Amino acid sequence: MPSVLPPALPEGATLGIVAPASPPCEERLTRGLEALRERGFRLVLAPHLRDRYGHLAGADVDRAADLHAMFADPAVDGVLCARGGNGASRLLPYLDFNLIRRHPKPFVGYSDVTTLLLAIWIRCEMPTFFAPMVQPDFARRLAPACWDAWWRLLSCSEPAGILHDLRCQTQATTLVSGTAEGVCMGGTLSLLAALLGTPFQPDLAGCVLFLEDIHEHPGRVERYLMQLRLAGLLDDVAGFLIGTTPYEADEEERRWFLPVEQVYRDILVPLGKPLVYNFPIGHEPQPLSLPIGVRVQLDADRRELAILEPAVRPRR
Repeated sequence: MPSVLPPALPEGATLGIVAPASPPCEERLTRGLEALRERGFRLVLAPHLRDRYGHLAGADVDRAADLHAMFADPAVDGVLCARGGNGASRLLPYLDFNLIRRHPKPFVGYSDVTTLLLAIWIRCEMPTFFAPMVQPDFARRLAPACWDAWWRLLSCSEPAGILHDLRCQTQATTLVSGTAEGVCMGGTLSLLAALLGTPFQPDLAGCVLFLEDIHEHPGRVERYLMQLRLAGLLDDVAGFLIGTTPYEADEEERRWFLPVEQVYRDILVPLGKPLVYNFPIGHEPQPLSLPIGVRVQLDADRRELAILEPAVRPRR
């Protein structure tokens, strides 16, 4: 059980919008912000939200300061990332985890933000949320199932229960049968692998591990998975929930390289743990939302994930 639960988002919540990684596209950012306002949210935009420093949304110290400001601001109910990209790991040396722990709030993002989601869980023992962001998701309008999963997870102080989405049955596939229960842990594969050997390497023993990525060559996916496996981090995982890994292989690559799905099969299936592939999370047009740090149950045969514990507490 987490030692700190962030307060649930209220109706008409005030969201602090930050860009801890790459700079957002102005047109898509504007559309995403408009979509949030249409849903009744009040928005506080971080001072450096529109900064640009090469491939980053501003200097490291400024992006870290924006995060601190949003957690410390009593008017802000939750912190939502504009997008992922690159560079979030550069904030880790600057983050004041004691400040974040003193001002617990839902922190939401995915992709490159994986590093921050895991770091906050590890240092603060507070659940974080691998869930839709402003630019890639709200800008394209969330489908009802996607929105319901996002809002229920962040606003309801009861366990969210089973994630309901037709794609869990029509798109996802069972690679290893069985059920698994454990703490939900994971994120974007390449970012998780990059944390190995650092103070922010998560403990995966007994967890239900979710993984996904985007634009990763099958050879790199293989390297990341083998890095996790050879480090012993997969030995005691209870089960696996694998999302999409969109990658457009050219004709030569299709001739010489295994498909990404086969790479996952070859490396994970022999471990004999319940395993679902192609679950609609992460870099998916309409991704479902997952908590990091609360107990879940994976039924691989039904291709269902049930969230067993609340990820937020009632507001005082």
